[in-house]
Amino acid sequence: MERMNSMREFSGKWVGGISPMAMKILGENAQRAAKCEVKFNGKTGYEIQDGSYKHVVDFRRCSCTCRSWQLKGIPRAHAITSMHYKNYEVEPYVDHWYRKDTYLKAYNIFIQPLTSMNLWPKSTLPAIEPHVITAMPGRQKKKR
Repeated sequence: MERMNSMREFSGKWVGGISPMAMKILGENAQRAAKCEVKFNGKTGYEIQDGSYKHVVDFRRCSCTCRSWQLKGIPRAHAITSMHYKNYEVEPYVDHWYRKDTYLKAYNIFIQPLTSMNLWPKSTLPAIEPHVITAMPGRQKKKR
């Protein structure tokens, strides 16, 4: 119960609609995006030069050839570079798992308190015992 309350209070301190951890990663990726070069290819296709590597970003599928955007749900520097090129906001492209409303859905349920075990009613049924351990067929392994 305490953890659920602390997590709800933590989400109340968020500055934006995205978790602080995701915002930190976005900030790091935005700094790396300054070093990338953009080559525009049609409506949604971009070729991003990142040092000696080239990556292709596609907005329709929210994908990049580095596959980090698909795996983590947070745009990498390559995608952020192309978003800045088209003057798009970066936050709408962050996956919904990092959003405040999704976070609050997870911690929205209240756990009802219980009395201590001493106050629980005693059962008349026999106690549950563990299974008897039987030896498996075959030669036993040596203990070394």
